[in-house]
Amino acid sequence: MNTDRIRCSEVRERLPLYMGGDLDPDVLEGVAAHLAGCGECSKMADDALHDCAYPEIKGGVRAFIARYLAAPETVLVLQGPPGTGKTRLIRAILGEISRRKGEEAECLYTGDMKALEGDALFVKFITGTHDAFVVEDADHLLKPRSDGNEHLHRFLTIADGVVRSQGRKIIFSTNLPNVGDLDEALIRPGRCFARIHVRALTSAEAQVLAAEIAAGDAEKLARASLTLAAGQGARRSLAEVYSALR
Repeated sequence: MNTDRIRCSEVRERLPLYMGGDLDPDVLEGVAAHLAGCGECSKMADDALHDCAYPEIKGGVRAFIARYLAAPETVLVLQGPPGTGKTRLIRAILGEISRRKGEEAECLYTGDMKALEGDALFVKFITGTHDAFVVEDADHLLKPRSDGNEHLHRFLTIADGVVRSQGRKIIFSTNLPNVGDLDEALIRPGRCFARIHVRALTSAEAQVLAAEIAAGDAEKLARASLTLAAGQGARRSLAEVYSALR
């Protein structure tokens, strides 16, 4: 799947048709949000941003996003297990781009590796006006070229030149667990702004986040605390914290 300048309202209308039935509203909102950086997504990003959800990002999430958007480097890699908030952070970045533009951001998005086997998407990004190119679940794409990865060279080419000079961004998310799993050319200084390893939260961190999200709702927090306290010492993903608060 790939898209640019798709409005959330359009995604809501079309996606159930493609998926063959009704979808959970939260799932549908999430898909719509990371497909386009429109004003509605910006509001969602505001609601979703909690610094304590990303303890590995020093100085706070909003400050990190501001530094990334102001930096000359093009690439950002978000690395970590499923459910730890990579897509949520991508939504926040697209939302901030929208706020700065005063209109919806243009985002070229794909999670389909087959779509990256040809040159069409890359030519579209280079010659178009997209603010960002987002590739989620990019595990195979980011592996070292010495391991037979034949697709990364296209991104290495477009990460510099006109894309960099115009301040456009390329964001990857991956579930690959180790730093050594990524091609060194992609994450070298000057091309890659940061490689953030997003992790599950400790039990204490999860409780702090739950309290912040609950925002004074004692009943909701108590209910979530019971769930999060189960399996003492176990780490919790961001998705688990939000699920407990529902």
